[in-house]
Amino acid sequence: MILRVAQDEGKNRRRTAIEHTGRTGARASGWRWLPLLLAVAILGAACAGVSKPEGWAGPTLADDTLYASIEPGKIAALDPDDLAVKWVFPPDTEEGKRLDLEGVYGAPVVAAGVVYFGAYDGNVYALDAESGAPLWRFETQDPIVSSLAVKDDRLYIGSTDGFLYAIDTTACTNICPANAVQTFDTDSSIWAAPVVFGDVIYVGDMDGRLHALDAATLDRVGEFSFKTAAGLTMDPTLVDNDTLLVGGLDKELYALNPATGDQLWSQPFKGGNWFWGRPLVDGGTIYVADLEGNVHAVGLSDGEPKWDKPFKTEAAVRAAPLLAGDTLVVVDRHGNAYGLKPEDGVSKWGPTLLGKTVLSDPFLFERRSLLINGTDPEPSPVPGESTRTTPASPTPASPTPTVEASPEGGEMEVLIVAQGGDICRIDPTDGSPAGAVLCAEVPL
Repeated sequence: MILRVAQDEGKNRRRTAIEHTGRTGARASGWRWLPLLLAVAILGAACAGVSKPEGWAGPTLADDTLYASIEPGKIAALDPDDLAVKWVFPPDTEEGKRLDLEGVYGAPVVAAGVVYFGAYDGNVYALDAESGAPLWRFETQDPIVSSLAVKDDRLYIGSTDGFLYAIDTTACTNICPANAVQTFDTDSSIWAAPVVFGDVIYVGDMDGRLHALDAATLDRVGEFSFKTAAGLTMDPTLVDNDTLLVGGLDKELYALNPATGDQLWSQPFKGGNWFWGRPLVDGGTIYVADLEGNVHAVGLSDGEPKWDKPFKTEAAVRAAPLLAGDTLVVVDRHGNAYGLKPEDGVSKWGPTLLGKTVLSDPFLFERRSLLINGTDPEPSPVPGESTRTTPASPTPASPTPTVEASPEGGEMEVLIVAQGGDICRIDPTDGSPAGAVLCAEVPL
């Protein structure tokens, strides 16, 4: 059975595999320093305080079900109307209690009735979307700290072991056999999610290189080449099929030609700290936040600031900005939520104090009639193709829809999964609680 995982042996195998690579570069340092860097840069805690990673997976909506990490190392399926729990994985059984995922950092990806996600224990899990029953798993050599990508029957995973994995999902039952998996070695660590566009998959590494690979073979594509001076932590974001946005530890946001990797702006946009959260693109404006707590509006065509000055939050921002109607919603890591005017960055409301650490992306939906890009959400878009805007609940290689209010005027809410699994509900028009209480634990 899939649940019978020898956790300690698996961790030892991952550590041994890294030690035996014979490399002293970013891949090895990525394993040793990952918890420390995450703690210092995101949580503000000392290394000794990171005894157990908790993750920051945002929710994903598919086929009238919300999939979210509502407890550290657990994925749940929820009814989006009342947040009633349909199932939880690992389940509260003797077998389930023996399975320790440690943490889930990437939003689940749902395709063809299957929920896919990677965990800090180094495993990729495939669950039946309706029941939560495990279908198969695949073990990488190190923790997974990003979302996955799906195209057709292939699943793409980046691991901190430095490999991009491509799995033929049709060949996996219980455990994926070796002949169902292809790999590409970045010779570094991967923290950002891969993104697929057409027949090309893009993946960044912690040596600052962005790789463009053939999605079928994982061979390098053409003459594409791009490298920065520091690691790429922001998920690559494709805009209008002709602009690829990337950023990371060098505090710079780049716009690239997706065919060649050439820079499109005369110079990259300089932020105040690392770019980690995925940008939101609306029209000709990029909204992006950095770990200094600066929220920027940047011109898509030229990389120039569009506001007189950045909006300053009280703490670092890891979560992606969210556009809810005519309000730009931003949440910092201390759980302060803000509503801004998109045109000038002036505050409309906030901060609304959630009282919880927030690292996951906020999610926008309409209770009475959820619309995606103004159309009925059935069937759910198949993950794999990247389009123009950043989604309200991002799955990095999925279609990237904008969630809008319906003509009938249904009630919009912003859902925020806080650290520890509490779900906070905000009215985006004024920042007030959208439910009976602002934040509440989801009863299991």
